[in-house]
Amino acid sequence: MRIGTLRATVVGAVVIALSGCIGGDPLPTLPPTPTATPIFASEEEALAAAEEAYAAYGEVSDLISSEGGLAPERIAPFVTKDQLARELDTAAFYRERGWRSEGRPLTVRVVLQQYDEFDGVAEVLIYVCLDVSEVRIRDQEGADVTPANRPSLGSLEVGLVGESAETLLVASSEQWSDSSFC
Repeated sequence: MRIGTLRATVVGAVVIALSGCIGGDPLPTLPPTPTATPIFASEEEALAAAEEAYAAYGEVSDLISSEGGLAPERIAPFVTKDQLARELDTAAFYRERGWRSEGRPLTVRVVLQQYDEFDGVAEVLIYVCLDVSEVRIRDQEGADVTPANRPSLGSLEVGLVGESAETLLVASSEQWSDSSFC
């Protein structure tokens, strides 16, 4: 019976020691870590910066496709390294086929999908609704090779990243199946 009593006493002492009931200095608490100043003051500000960055990207992208994919590296200041590789592939696709675009897509609506900041980098995800009804794809002879069944409205999910409004870059641009926001 003494072993059972000894075990209970030891267990009780450990529980008391762990619960802080035995004297001693309390653990010091650290002061709160100051948070960095947010990149954007609001979601509206993030959306406005994303729209501006996407518009600048779109101008150069449209120019490259209208010139048949020539000098696609001009898009580099507007995209991330990973997105640049995709842009170069698209330009090569146009060049190989002898295609060029005619007309410009019209941005109908931009909607903020998500906005986050991590370690001083903003990540903004937007939905973009484009009216492509005036855009035609022409081959080397000038023949219209635009798919006949192409819808006039297209929707994209576009991701942008940057350390400030001025440094937002397009990181992804994918066709989005749901165009209900258009």
